[in-house]
Amino acid sequence: MAFGNPRRKRASLGVPLMLAALVIAAFLGAGAGLVWQASDWGSDDAPEELVTVETPVD
Repeated sequence: MAFGNPRRKRASLGVPLMLAALVIAAFLGAGAGLVWQASDWGSDDAPEELVTVETPVD
């Protein structure tokens, strides 16, 4: 006579939790990328000179 449930309990893979973590990481990564792109933190270029009025040359 067998005691207990004859089927083995399978470990939960936590698929919904992993999916939620992946979605949150994707949005955080995209947001960080947009902030990095909008800022000048990674730029080594000198700022461009903006000419508004041309001066006459004699």
